[in-house]
Amino acid sequence: MKKIKLLIVDDEPLAHKILEGYCEKIDHVEVIGNCYDGMSTLNFLNQNPVDAVLLDIQMPDITGIELLDTQMNNSPKVIFTTAYTEYAMQSFDYDQVVDYLHKPIRLTRFIKSLERLKKILTLENEFYAKNESQSETPSVSSQSNSISLKDNKVIYRISYSDIKYIQSWGNYLKFFLADKNIKIVRKTIKVIESELPSDQFLRIHKSYIVNINCISSIQGNQIKLENEQLPIGKSYLVNVKKTIIG
Repeated sequence: MKKIKLLIVDDEPLAHKILEGYCEKIDHVEVIGNCYDGMSTLNFLNQNPVDAVLLDIQMPDITGIELLDTQMNNSPKVIFTTAYTEYAMQSFDYDQVVDYLHKPIRLTRFIKSLERLKKILTLENEFYAKNESQSETPSVSSQSNSISLKDNKVIYRISYSDIKYIQSWGNYLKFFLADKNIKIVRKTIKVIESELPSDQFLRIHKSYIVNINCISSIQGNQIKLENEQLPIGKSYLVNVKKTIIG
């Protein structure tokens, strides 16, 4: 199994130092980011694939519980790290919560929690690998202008023309459709980019792919789709303009 990518979220720098020190002692984990408030955490998750978050609850702008509410059960796995025990029962109302660590956190208890996380992620990876081998994961039809998307155990057939844009969301993808519905699938943006027809879909950012036919204009480093604007990544700007403008 590859190293587990962890994001540490806490408003206290000392907490980051302690957790990073613990993580350094465990071979199968890697700290890929540090956030000190809820808003920076949301932005980080929107831009980076993360396996799990070591999440404090009491933070100045958005609490850990409120942050989970914004994720609509599509966040990475979560291990709460907090000094407040009154949130323990409430935290396990969320499917993605793996464990609840009470500060001060002992190393032995931390290792036990990370082992639990490792087992859960391993089981999930095996489950999805089995589904992929049975051709149950999202796939593109080579005989039609549509794609099959598996969202919450239901497989949908979606026409290319109905897809406005795709957003990378951690280990998942969000498909924003013309009817304003959103389909969520477990897949990487790199894989879906290789599967979609390049004459209809364009990568504009490390987190976004858009339907070229839905683009109404380019304004600086942003693309406009009807009433929505999406960022164009610096490394994609030349290719985007070349593709759309010529």
